[in-house]
Amino acid sequence: MKKQMKKRIVILVLFALSFPLVCQTASEAETQAETEQINPKTGFPEIQHKPFVVFNEGAAFANVTRIETQSSRNNYVWQNSMIGAFFEVQSKNMRPLNSIIRVSAFYPFYYTFNDVKQVPKQTILYAFDLFAGPIIETDMWKYVRLKFSAGLHYMYQLTDEYHLHYLGGGLLAGLELPLAPKWTILLDGTFDLDYPNFGTNRMVQPFDYSWQYHLNLGVRYSKKARNQYSYIRQSEKSKAREAERLKLKAEKKAAKAEARALKKAAKAAAKKTDDIILREETRELEP
Repeated sequence: MKKQMKKRIVILVLFALSFPLVCQTASEAETQAETEQINPKTGFPEIQHKPFVVFNEGAAFANVTRIETQSSRNNYVWQNSMIGAFFEVQSKNMRPLNSIIRVSAFYPFYYTFNDVKQVPKQTILYAFDLFAGPIIETDMWKYVRLKFSAGLHYMYQLTDEYHLHYLGGGLLAGLELPLAPKWTILLDGTFDLDYPNFGTNRMVQPFDYSWQYHLNLGVRYSKKARNQYSYIRQSEKSKAREAERLKLKAEKKAAKAEARALKKAAKAAAKKTDDIILREETRELEP
């Protein structure tokens, strides 16, 4: 009897603990079902926060180091300091991760060999850089946002002797500072470890390894990716204008949806009428 009583007590306790969870899960499912809107065309739930892209641009600095190891003497070390600009495309509201693609163009203004300054023989020297990978953004502070990325890195560089092609991987860490509701200041750095022997130098003077670091200072202007918190607050007049703009946009969207629904209903009614007329004509033709 005691064992049965213990079993009953345990069952009752487990039921009492699990009942609120079951009720909460059911209520959450009902709430989610109520908030979800079904797309009439696809039949799937409507996406509330649709994916979009933002564009970033700014100034860039890069330092490239190439090393050729030597057994009987010090290593041969080439270094290039370059300055230029970058253009960046970044996705928003993508699941499970957003991504980033950055293209940079550089001009090498300082060149050393084993810490000795070298004078370039050619006037027109340049480099192009590409970085692509997924990006993770954290919202630890409302006024300072962090972002991290790891991805593929490629660089083409024209030097006095060779066309150099670097291929490897890179790590990115940066800050986003919300200056105004539509303006964001971007500051980040990238460290890349590359294999530099895809160019014409691989048969003449192959390098053992190469690394480079980049510093970027840029800006973003976006109406879609608005900053909820910013250093420069939005005035009440601007808020009213923005609210009116969003209201008009929602009204236009609702009007278009209503027009599509009416067009679809009219098409269905016309088709039904044609079917009725066709059946009547078929009956008249029957002997």
